Parts: sequence; structure tokens; C-alpha cells
Amino acid sequence: MNITLIRGLMGGVFLFLGRELNFLFAGGMTALFAMRLTPLLPPNLPSWGDIAFIIGMGVIAAGIALINKRVGYFLSGFVAGGYFLCDYYVPNFTGAPPLLPFIVGSVAGALILGLLTDWAMILVSSVVGAIYLTSLFSLGPTTRTLVTAALVIVGAVAQVLIMRMQKQAED
Repeated sequence: MNITLIRGLMGGVFLFLGRELNFLFAGGMTALFAMRLTPLLPPNLPSWGDIAFIIGMGVIAAGIALINKRVGYFLSGFVAGGYFLCDYYVPNFTGAPPLLPFIVGSVAGALILGLLTDWAMILVSSVVGAIYLTSLFSLGPTTRTLVTAALVIVGAVAQVLIMRMQKQAED
């Protein structure tokens, strides 16, 4: 399974449809986090056990977000915040995540997304999508930063336009 390709595809969806597809954001972030946790699974699992674990965690998170959108925002923030702060302190960690960064990132992410909902989801999903898309290419640090910033702006504007069109259609 090529994680770079998966991150790139998910990045494109998150960049432009993160707020609209909150359940996909919750499921995708949970699946990415579950991929990092697979070394902790028992070694005597069948060969398909890792994939079943990853898919199962993603489906459970997506289902929670579909059942209750508000809880989905908290869940998305929890997983995304914990994942990114852990990845910041221990890049490309596998196995047990560093506990303190996970707790701090998870609580901060859950509060930010859970309380600010739509606007925070637009910003977070645009940033996550842009980072995942730029990870597909080998760019210099300055170029990567500029491309990521441009993608964040494009993704956020696209999501705001979609949100406004939906609100106009409801009126």
C-alpha cells in the first residue's frame, strides 16, 4: 500500500471538500493514524489483519461523523490534532505515538474544530489537503511553503464559495 498516493488523493478531497465531507475527513485521518499504529498489533494476526484494522477504524470514525455532525467535528479535531502534533515531534512515527504531544494535540484540535465548526473545518482541511498534495513532489523548502500556502488559499476560497452557494440555495 503506497501511503504517499493515498495521502495525495485524500489531500485533493480534503483541500476542496473537507467541510462538506466531514465524515470522510474523520475517517481518513483516523485511517492514516491507524496505519501508524499497525506495528502495535499482535504479530500473529493474519496477513489481512492490518488492512482490516485500518479500514475498520476509518469506517467507525466516518460512521460517528455521519450520525452526529457536531460530534464528527470534535472527532476530526481530536484525531487530526493528535496525528499532526505527534508527527511534528517524531516525524513519520510508527508504533506508539509520543503520549504528551498526542494528548495536547488531540485536546487542542477537538476544542478548535468542535467549537468553531465550519470555519475551523475549512481552514484545517485546506491545510491538511495542501500538505498532503505537496508531499507528492520533491520541492525545496521555500517552494514547498509557497505552493502549500497557495493551495491553502485556493482550497479555503473554494470551500467558502461552496458554503455560500449552499446557503443561497436554502434561502
